Amino acid sequence: MKKKLLWAIVFAAILLIAGIVGYRKLYPKPEIQVLETGRVERRDIRAVLVETGIIKSQVGAVVKIGARATGRLDKMLVKVGDRVKAGQFIAQIDDRETLKAIEQQKAALKAAQVTLEQIRLTYPQKIAEAQSNLNYARLAYERQKELIKKEYTTQDALDKAENQLRSADAVLKRLKDEFVTQERITRETIKEIEAQLEQHQIRLSYTRIYSTISGIVADVTAQEGETIVAGLQVANLVTVLDPTRLEMWTYIDETDIGRARKGQKVEYTVDTYPDRTFRGTIERIDPQPVVKDNIVYYLATAKVSPEDAMLLKPEMTTHVRIILTEKSGVLTIPNAAIKFEKGRQIAYVAKKGSHSVRKIELKLGIRGEDRTEVISGVSEGTELATKLILPAEMNTGKNRNPHGSRP
Repeated sequence: MKKKLLWAIVFAAILLIAGIVGYRKLYPKPEIQVLETGRVERRDIRAVLVETGIIKSQVGAVVKIGARATGRLDKMLVKVGDRVKAGQFIAQIDDRETLKAIEQQKAALKAAQVTLEQIRLTYPQKIAEAQSNLNYARLAYERQKELIKKEYTTQDALDKAENQLRSADAVLKRLKDEFVTQERITRETIKEIEAQLEQHQIRLSYTRIYSTISGIVADVTAQEGETIVAGLQVANLVTVLDPTRLEMWTYIDETDIGRARKGQKVEYTVDTYPDRTFRGTIERIDPQPVVKDNIVYYLATAKVSPEDAMLLKPEMTTHVRIILTEKSGVLTIPNAAIKFEKGRQIAYVAKKGSHSVRKIELKLGIRGEDRTEVISGVSEGTELATKLILPAEMNTGKNRNPHGSRP
């Protein structure tokens, strides 16, 4: 009886052990798999805004040079790609009509000047003669007055002398007034002719086209022999671009604009020079928003240095980093090592290939593009899991990783 009981106990134990072994084979215990790790290190770190931008010409760096004169284009002295200097003669419009008008006005001016000279020459002589006649008439009148007292003349002779005196005085006054009037009228005529001559000379200047800035000819819209018609708008002939005056426009998302400030440093690259980083400083943030694809942006502008402008061209797309904060020699961890659990920032201490990890809570500082400053919770040199696979019972959805690594 005892043997049967003993064998039953042994058989039950064997079945229990076999069941446990079979269960473990069928349902093995899940293991933690650490795929990649990152070390806690002291590094320089900076917080940045990553945005998109575009290279643009500065205001005044692109000038459309037009014509206010109407006529045939006689000369076009530049072509696309030519370098020009400010004040350089680049085109000419038919000026024959204007030159003829100038010739006529010059002739009229000369005639008016001759008339003025004649007035200034003849009227003083006439006035002098009239003054002499007046003096003689005054003497004759005075003599007649003396003679009438002694009854050596008649009253009729005295009256006649008085009339001659009045007439001579009136002639003198008339000549003086005429001299002033004719001189004034002729001077005004000369001024009017000079003004008209100046106007025609200004119109003549419209037929000669000069570059207003130094730069490169970007567009030529008319050729020699074509007729230019200047109407309400100036007819555009040549567009000149100053390639050294560029600026970089950064489109900052409305969610980031609160952290952007005037004076912040920016770094940017363009696709054609992927290994070169260009630098600048935000000089202006426009208050007026820009809406693109139903997304609100605010425009920040940074000037491009003349050296960088030798490589960059307008309308190039830029990949921009706005430097918000910089720190040197601080303790940092890879961004991929940071996990979030129940509102806490955590990380897993582990070695690559290990099947065990240790959870730690972190206190973090500024976040960079690849690494984040760690204030407390981990020591320098510690290896943290940046990519790992947790067992299902540990990964219930409460552990979240917004940095792109596997939880």
